[in-house]
Formats: sequence, C-alpha cells, structure tokens
Amino acid sequence: MSTGDDHKAVTISLDHTVRVRFAPSPTGTLHIGSARTALYNFLFARHAGGSFVVRIEDTDAARSEERFEQAILDDLAWLGLFWDEGPDRGGPYGPYRQAERLATYREEANTLVAAGRAYPCFCSQERLDGLRAAALAAGRPAGYDGHCRRLDAAEVERRLAAGEPAALRFAVPAGDVTFDDVIRGPITIAGDAIGDFIILRSDRTPSYNFAAAVDDAAMAITHVIRGDDHLTNTARQELLRRALYPAAAAPVYAHHAMILAPDGGKLSKRHGATSVGDYRELGYLPQAVVNYLALLSWSHGDDEVLGVERLIAAFEPGALSASPAIFDIEKLAWLNHQWIMGSSDAEHERLVGERLPVGTPVPVVAALAAACKSSLERYGDVPALAAAVLERPTLDDDTRRVLAAVGERLALFAELRRRAPQPYLAADEARGLLGDYRRQGKERLALGPRDLLMPLRQALTGRDHGPELHFVLAALSAGETLTRLAATVDGIAAGGDDSPAAAPAAAPPAVTTEGDRR
Repeated sequence: MSTGDDHKAVTISLDHTVRVRFAPSPTGTLHIGSARTALYNFLFARHAGGSFVVRIEDTDAARSEERFEQAILDDLAWLGLFWDEGPDRGGPYGPYRQAERLATYREEANTLVAAGRAYPCFCSQERLDGLRAAALAAGRPAGYDGHCRRLDAAEVERRLAAGEPAALRFAVPAGDVTFDDVIRGPITIAGDAIGDFIILRSDRTPSYNFAAAVDDAAMAITHVIRGDDHLTNTARQELLRRALYPAAAAPVYAHHAMILAPDGGKLSKRHGATSVGDYRELGYLPQAVVNYLALLSWSHGDDEVLGVERLIAAFEPGALSASPAIFDIEKLAWLNHQWIMGSSDAEHERLVGERLPVGTPVPVVAALAAACKSSLERYGDVPALAAAVLERPTLDDDTRRVLAAVGERLALFAELRRRAPQPYLAADEARGLLGDYRRQGKERLALGPRDLLMPLRQALTGRDHGPELHFVLAALSAGETLTRLAATVDGIAAGGDDSPAAAPAAAPPAVTTEGDRR
C-alpha cells in the first residue's frame, strides 16, 4: 500500500447534498473508537447541511443481538449524535438493517455472476485454513489461490446441481487499486494483496464488503469517513462499485487514524474502559466525551474545551491527522471536570443525586453537590466522596483521647447547633453557625479557628481533611450532628432516635444509579 508523499489537507467542495453513514455491527457495545468515527460523520453532516445515516450491519446472525443494536443507538443518543435516517426513524433509502436487505444483495450478486465477475467457490474451510497457514509461513499475503476460478463451467454446473454448498467470490482483476483520500492523498493497494474475496457466503448471506458497497450505492452515500484499518476494505469496495455501478461517482474517502492505548497497542479492556457505556456508567458527561474524542487526531490550537456547535462549525475531514492518537484518560478526566465546573447548579445536583442512595434528602444532595463540584472529575466518584460525610466515623482510641481532652470545644458547638431548630441547615446557614462558633470560642475559650475547627471535623467525619466544614454540617441533620459529637465526649446529649435524619450507624444503602432504576 502506498500513499501520496506530499499530500496536504484539503477542503471538500460541496456541490451536492452530503450523505454520510455510520454502520455499526450489533455484535457488542459501542467502542470508544467507533464513537469517534460516528462523531466525525455527524459533525460533517451538520457542517455541510447534509444527512447522517445510521445503518445496522447485522448479517452475522450468529453474533448480532437486538440488545446490542439498542445499546448502540442509546449510546449515540446519549452522546447527542442524533441521526436523520436509521432503523428506528426510517427514511427514503430503507430498510436500514442489512438483514432486511438480503434480496437486494442476492440480486446484485447474480448480476456479477452473469457478467463473469463472480464465481462459485466450493473450497472447504479446512482447505482455506491450510492456504492461509502456508501463505503466512512463506511470508506471502494470505489471499485465495483462485482454485475454483479455474474450474470449467460443466463441473461448476454439475456440483451446483448436486446441491454442493458454494460461496460466491468476486474475481479481482489484475493490477493495483488506487483511490483518493482527503486525509492521506492517493492510496494504492496491490491487487495480489487482496485476492478473490467472498461476496456471498454459502448460506447466501453477504460478506461485509459486498453489503457495504451495495448499500453505499443504494443509499447515495457521498462521503465515507472511517478508520484507516478499513483501507484494504475500501479497495475491495471500490472494485465492487466499479463492477456494479461503473457510471456512479465514487464516494469521497477520508480514513482517519486509529486510537491507540498508552502503550502504543490496540485499545482494549486491559487498558480499562473501552465502550461508551462504560464511560457513561463511570460518570463522564457526554459533552466531555464528545469534546475529548474530537481532540484526537484534530488540532484546535490552544482551545480545548469545545462544545458541539463550535465543533460543527469547524469540522473538515481533510483537517484530520493521519497519525495515530493516544488515548489519555487523565486528559478526559480533566475535560470532564471542566464541563462539570461549567454546568448549572441544578444539573449538577441532579447528576450527584443519581449516584446517591435512593431517598437521600434533598438538602443532603444539595450540600454534597456543592461540596464536591470544585474537585469532582467524574460522577462515579460521588458515592465514595459522599460516604466520607454520610457514614458515621469509627474513631480509634488515640483520636477519642484527643477529642475527650477538648470536650468543652465540642460541647460549645453542640450547644450552638441545638439552638438552631431546623433539621438541616443550608450551606450559608452552616457557614454562619461556624462563624458564631469561632466568635464564641475566642470569647469563652480564648481559642483560634484551627483549635476549634480541627477537632470538630475529626469528631464529625473521623478525618483531618475533606469537604469544607460548612458543607459537612449542611449534609448532616441536627440529630446526626449531635449523635456524632455525643459519641466522642461525655455530657453531650445525642440527637435521639426521633431526629428527622439521624443517620444509621452502618453504611448507607447500596447506591442505585439511574441506569439501575430504568
């Protein structure tokens, strides 16, 4: 394979309606790399005022499942990559599931056979496996050797009449295959590296390349934007297009670079989360995922926090890099934090609440949301952050002795909290209460803020560090606050079992997320 050496990114001239497609196979969930391909197609369709088509490539009946199709569509919608035509929306070029288009593929395959461009292949899987092993051992391309292409017509008819299973292979013409790519320039793939390939399996279902070539033509796809792992597939599909539709213009091709793992290998489960659903469950925002995927293989200068409208306005396939992109989870986490910081308080509270135990009081949600916003990288971390406040601390003996020695300070705070009648304090009310505590601690005990606040934090959370103390107080009911203080110092009355929100001594209930409640 060769590419143009002096190629530069070009801007596509739009003199016709743009139609792009994203064509996932419902054999698994939506991989983060596939999501980036869908994003590029979506951005270009919106940039050009064209159509974004979702086509389900489900001809692998043994592995395709409806649940995966729905999961893929759900993830695309979660990312905001809404399609104009697809299996659930219909459109003028349907159906949009390949399993519903089998008659079309068989008709087109018959056209190739009649023209002498395709032929039956009776080779067993064992023979094909042996050819592949021998070719690899000799360092040759593992293509088909053309055995059945050389059978005479009489033998072919006899074997077919006898009901012998046969696939259909495309007869690849001699010579190289060259096509243009707006990212990489002219690309040439040697014909002997392709070999005669199957277009219909022996069960009469189409191969990936055959179905894709037929559907791209039937659905009037004008631009094909996909990963560079499809370069050889593009050569096969171009050969089919030229054989079936010689008068039709070729799509504009743009093969973007792949996403690699930090170690330079293929991004896989051993590197952590790889599917869009994984990142959704971990608590990343769709805006952040879209933002990050757009930055891979596409430079935006110093701008990094980019919304979809800016991405749409700027997108050109020819501006994508031909160099592989390295997936950096820390960069994604940083971007996610930027989007969290830019979210409204109401939306942030809603997302925090989804990660807390069902039935968590509204004031508690508000306090915890405010407490974590400035440091939160992903919403999946909320349960652990909340537990540091909501779970009653287990104090070791040394801490108990330290707190017992400063019992008058905690008793003073307990007195002030008891005077505030409301079960929960708003954050500003809790800040005011701490102000009163500091003033009275200075007047009555001659102590500074650190000597007053550090023991209070330890008594309430068992920790020396954590969220700002007024958020802790806002998240704890009056009864729970007094109960925790009473557990450290004799003479402090506990909140009592009838406290409106006395927290249990055990850990809070298991977290139920939005996904669990659906």
